[in-house]
Amino acid sequence: MSRRLQRKWSKMRLGQRQAKALPPLAAALLLAMAACSAPEAANRQAAQDEPLAQAAADDAPYYAELPLNELMVHVLQYSADGIWERQGSVVDAAGEHSLFPKNDEEWEKAESAALTLAEVTNTLLVPRRRVREAEWDRAVEAVRKVAIEAAKAAEKQDKQAFFSAGEKLDAACDACHIRYDPRFKPVGG
Repeated sequence: MSRRLQRKWSKMRLGQRQAKALPPLAAALLLAMAACSAPEAANRQAAQDEPLAQAAADDAPYYAELPLNELMVHVLQYSADGIWERQGSVVDAAGEHSLFPKNDEEWEKAESAALTLAEVTNTLLVPRRRVREAEWDRAVEAVRKVAIEAAKAAEKQDKQAFFSAGEKLDAACDACHIRYDPRFKPVGG
């Protein structure tokens, strides 16, 4: 519990102890007035804090020490793999096995992987990482949109839509890598 909440809680408890000494009607009236004024005061304080919080957020530092090639492998691809590893099927000596999520918990993990990927695409737009080209921004946006599409499909537990989003994600990633990583060779290419 934060110190601010602890102080507020202590004051509330102190007020309750003092109210015991008052006649019951006066105590109820006092507590009702305190309860009514608390949300109003909290809203007033929040309104006062909002411009400060926004200014702090706009000026907040960001950290981009991880080189782009490591960011791609350890963060973006890791998140994308959370989508791809839950799609399609594998065939082994025992037969064909679906990789799609099989229950609510597994679908939740697929959705989380997709939402994580959508959010981490923002790391490609921070200074010292962002390539100052409109095509870069469009490529990042394409990956983000497909990741959101995958998340929505996972939320609905729609295997076909989830698989389709995985294919689109693969194409969006390949298109960006072909343009920005001269060493990249697409699978089958």
